[in-house]
Amino acid sequence: MELSGWAIITLVIGLVIAVFSDLSVRKIPNAVTLGMVIVSVVFHTWFGHWEGLVFSLAGLLTGLICFIPLYLFAAMGAGDVKLLSAVGAVVGAKMVFLAALMTVIAGGGLALVYITVRGGLPAMIKRYLSMFWLLAARQPQYIPPAPGEAAGLRFPYALAIACGTALAVI
Repeated sequence: MELSGWAIITLVIGLVIAVFSDLSVRKIPNAVTLGMVIVSVVFHTWFGHWEGLVFSLAGLLTGLICFIPLYLFAAMGAGDVKLLSAVGAVVGAKMVFLAALMTVIAGGGLALVYITVRGGLPAMIKRYLSMFWLLAARQPQYIPPAPGEAAGLRFPYALAIACGTALAVI
């Protein structure tokens, strides 16, 4: 489905605010995600009637389903889950699923940059080599990052969601 002008504007404004907020205060405001959902549901319903409503709600639910397991395992914050759900309300189920996949890829790349900038890449490589040798010796074991190690720190994920969404929409 081709995104209309209002949908692109909603995505850009919502994602830009979410990224700046996440980078500055490490929180994505509920007003942003709720605003994106309300605008999307209203406009999709207005222009597409029942089909538009179903399109928007299916996207919201798909976005929620994609990232809720990461939240439940404490790998992601609730704001990130709500942001992807709001993106889903705008772009629909198929595109938000693609956006979630692209977000995971973008997030991995951004995490490597984050870890490298913070000087944690050598320690991370050493940990993963140790885990590889344990696996080769048929003694698989996860070695968690040491306290304070860059690979164990959380980073603002709204930027990854914005990048993943942009890759999916383009």
